[in-house]
Amino acid sequence: MPVAPDWTIGELLAWIAADEARSHDEALRPALSALAAGLDSDAAPGLTPRSPIALVRAVGARVRSAPLMRDRTLGSVTAVAGTLAATGAGFRTTGRGAEAGPPASVPAVLVLPA
Repeated sequence: MPVAPDWTIGELLAWIAADEARSHDEALRPALSALAAGLDSDAAPGLTPRSPIALVRAVGARVRSAPLMRDRTLGSVTAVAGTLAATGAGFRTTGRGAEAGPPASVPAVLVLPA
């Protein structure tokens, strides 16, 4: 699953929206869970959605309620930064994972182990 910490939340949502299968990808769940928790720190942990599609909807709803959040990078959200670091993922700028990323303006792609 390619995810770059310098992607904005808007870029991540656009990347997921570009392919319906991505919204159901279980590999996205840890990063989406961390993102949802980071954006809505007041939510009770038991109320956080668990499926990838529900998490995408939760993040999308939060961004709709506060449009400026769309421009925050994934790395700037503490929960996401911690999750990405904890996975032991490495940067990859070439290969299949890099080609699946958002616009070419994103220089590196972080590939999380499956």
